[in-house]
Amino acid sequence: MAMTARFRTAAAVVAAIVALGAIGTAESPQRAFTSEWQGRTVVIRQRLYSLVFNERGTMGHTYAGRREGLVVVTPQDGVYFEFPGRQHRDDVSLRDLGGMIEAVDREYVADALDLRGYRKVEPLSLVQYDPGGELVVVRAEVLKDLVRLTFSQPGGPGGDDPVSSLTVRWPLPLSKAFTERQQVEQLIGRYVERR
Repeated sequence: MAMTARFRTAAAVVAAIVALGAIGTAESPQRAFTSEWQGRTVVIRQRLYSLVFNERGTMGHTYAGRREGLVVVTPQDGVYFEFPGRQHRDDVSLRDLGGMIEAVDREYVADALDLRGYRKVEPLSLVQYDPGGELVVVRAEVLKDLVRLTFSQPGGPGGDDPVSSLTVRWPLPLSKAFTERQQVEQLIGRYVERR
């Protein structure tokens, strides 16, 4: 009888380990989202905007003609435009796209205390991607309180070089189970749809 109880206990332990192993290998909701979007071609439904800029790195090398997507969508506050901060500078966020170049230009004026007296970011122009055009999702990210899709142009001269992005910023940290996914994809769907 004692042998049967030990056998049942051992069988229960083995079953629990197998079940935990299956849970551990299951794809997380965030990874599932990423794998479903990354590499997909999308059709633009609503205009996307990017800032074209030159960036000088910390070692002095200049990266010319970089592009950063500016559109940020929120479930409650609508849409705004944001250039993410670089090299210890703040993000530049505006409701009106018209002042973006000037605002980024002001943010990246060289400091008097800066050892290198050159501009780290030089904004050049704004570019728009119109409805009906196609882009490829080269990166899909689910971060603490935002989801970002980064796009390249299919067959473009830069290959997978990013040309724009779309960010969905959530008012609270996203849940581990990513229960917000349907709402996030509805916000994404206003701007792009998978082909």
